[in-house]
Amino acid sequence: MKFFFKNSFIDIIILVIKKIMKPKISKHELSEFLIKKYGNEVDWEKISEGMESSVLAFTWKGEEYILRVNIEDSGFKKDLWCQQRFSSEVLPIPEILEISDFSQNLAYCISRRLPGVTLENSSTNVIKKLIFPVSEAWNEIAQSQIPDQNRFGLFDDKGHANYSSWKEFLRSSIYRPDRKWGELFTKKILDAEILKPIMQNYLELTDKCPEERKLVHGDFGSNNMLTDGKKITGVLDWDCALYGDPLFDVAGIFFWSTWLECMQIQAVFFRKELCNEPNFKTRIKCYQLRCGLEEIYENVIEGNQEMLIWLIQRTQEVYNETKK
Repeated sequence: MKFFFKNSFIDIIILVIKKIMKPKISKHELSEFLIKKYGNEVDWEKISEGMESSVLAFTWKGEEYILRVNIEDSGFKKDLWCQQRFSSEVLPIPEILEISDFSQNLAYCISRRLPGVTLENSSTNVIKKLIFPVSEAWNEIAQSQIPDQNRFGLFDDKGHANYSSWKEFLRSSIYRPDRKWGELFTKKILDAEILKPIMQNYLELTDKCPEERKLVHGDFGSNNMLTDGKKITGVLDWDCALYGDPLFDVAGIFFWSTWLECMQIQAVFFRKELCNEPNFKTRIKCYQLRCGLEEIYENVIEGNQEMLIWLIQRTQEVYNETKK
């Protein structure tokens, strides 16, 4: 399977990369920032990076914190909005202490560091023991009180969403003005023979999804969940949060279940526990196809060839399941 990136498409590539690229910050810059703010007694280490932010942990006066730096502060402010409204014992969200300018072009966020490691980095035995706490966190998200605005989809750092229906939000993956699917096909960057039937099937499935409006994390179940081995100690990174069908989060687990063991174990559990939900299979298939199409689009723009091949194969698998 081959894909080609043409110079005539470079304007779209540059536009999207500017939106998603991670800031490049040297250790010296980070060290200078922390010393200026806290003095020489601060102790820090670079940890696993987020998808969009540079992330490090630091200790000051015996307390542990997380510093994130990004090209904009909207995701940090959205985390703060969610933390202030939805954090609970079952759904622990890190307390955000400060959001401000790191430099002229960068923003930073300081939050308390919650204990634990991600589900993705946990052992098989630990993941299996945590199935019920994970499902409790998912249910807590779905039952959270949200603003009565009758809007759907991704919301901003004030809790406002833009779509008048869940169906409209789902279909935006295909029809949004900034989505240049037609040009990707015309330029032979993506194979229309493979993806057009998948897209058509996806659009048909959106007609069968309920207009549910509840809180959805948007990136649930692996590297955004912390555990101490006994319970869930943190649910992180709410920048993808939205209003819609809670099964959207479960479908994400299903989609990535062939990639990550923690997702595979969770998928088995949720399939058994939720199979009697109305129109369960259709909803899960629909949201999986959306996940695949979204990831394909982002990765073709980033030029991530290896990941793109896997994503197209995985999305084809989901599509073929819908025909059984």
